[in-house]
Amino acid sequence: MTGFRFFLIILIFTMVGVAWLALGGTIEWRTYDRTESLSAEAEAKWGPSGLVQAAPYVGAGGADPDRSEIKVQFNHNSRYMGLIWFSTYTVDFSGTYALPARTSGESPERLVFELPGNAHAIENLGLAVDSQALDVATVKNGNKLTVSVPSDGKPHTVIVSYRTQGRDRWIYDLAHEREPAPPATSRGRHAGEDLPAAGQTALVKQFDLTAVTNFADIDYPKGCVSPTPNPAAPVAGGMKAEWHFENRSTRERIGVEMPAVPEAGAVAARMSYLAPVSLFFFFTVLVTIVILKKIPLHPMHYLLISAGFFAFHILMAYLVDKIDIEYAFWICAGVSVFLVVSYIRLVAGAKFALLYVGLAQLVYLIGFSYAFFWKGWTGLTVVIVAIITLFVLMQATGRLDWNAVFRKPAVAPPAPPAPPKS
Repeated sequence: MTGFRFFLIILIFTMVGVAWLALGGTIEWRTYDRTESLSAEAEAKWGPSGLVQAAPYVGAGGADPDRSEIKVQFNHNSRYMGLIWFSTYTVDFSGTYALPARTSGESPERLVFELPGNAHAIENLGLAVDSQALDVATVKNGNKLTVSVPSDGKPHTVIVSYRTQGRDRWIYDLAHEREPAPPATSRGRHAGEDLPAAGQTALVKQFDLTAVTNFADIDYPKGCVSPTPNPAAPVAGGMKAEWHFENRSTRERIGVEMPAVPEAGAVAARMSYLAPVSLFFFFTVLVTIVILKKIPLHPMHYLLISAGFFAFHILMAYLVDKIDIEYAFWICAGVSVFLVVSYIRLVAGAKFALLYVGLAQLVYLIGFSYAFFWKGWTGLTVVIVAIITLFVLMQATGRLDWNAVFRKPAVAPPAPPAPPKS
């Protein structure tokens, strides 16, 4: 292999890498555009992203209840609309709040409870004082419930319950008068959710919140405290998470993040962005094998092999819009491997095509791409395979004379002229 040929291979790799980056950007834009157009319709059907239930307060001074016991139950369901998955849920909320006793002659104590302001509808709204049901209409003003209890020297409890719908996450906010959340992005997620909490500090005297889900993959939004003192535990059909606080001064939020189905477009875009890495390792292995086996591949062969790799991602970009991403992945993988192996079979024989090229393509194209389905393990998988590849190449080429490999071939002397005919 001459230095010029090696330069042409690098040039081919660079050109195809730029094409992959452009393809990834195109897929991302298509996914973003589709999600933008569907987000309003999804909110109208299944509620807003990120319902926030603020903790109630007692009296005009904004004091906290003596005891808060909250129970929430989530029924999660991933909804498919227009090729986009939306993470929706129904929440059944029940909060029991204890108010301090006030002596006769003092003004009645009041509990102010604000319903989620961004909820589209509140169902089964119930209100009770000391287990006696109240007419909600008499205490409701907009989203605010103002409940008065008598001053009779006895403690009282107020129970509020309702059902509503939302998407992505649910949050119980312990702070008072928190600043509004940033605007939601097109995917229904709030930018800046991990910013420091704002709002008045709450003094949580006795607090218990129990959340029960119908899913096992439980997680917690950024900026929210995890279950304490014990982690979430499995229950029939889901998980149970509990938060217990006592005499805690805090501005924390408690929340549950709903499971999300990976967006096919986003996964396909990330595969395209990683494709130059997979092609780099494939070319490195292929060039090494070609040098060791003395197989005369031309740069045009590398160009057509790159096109076979590119076929995987461009077919994936449009096929994921039509069928499930797992099925699309294996169809694209089969097409790409068939293109490359059948071509190299004509160039260097079936054994070389199957044993070396086909195996390398399975590892560096199919394996690297499939790692995106292993949430949280993609990067580590790529690194481990890269290190193994490096070890194998170093051992295989340790005694190779690279000066001889890239030395310009000697030019044969011209043939002597033929003797004149007599």
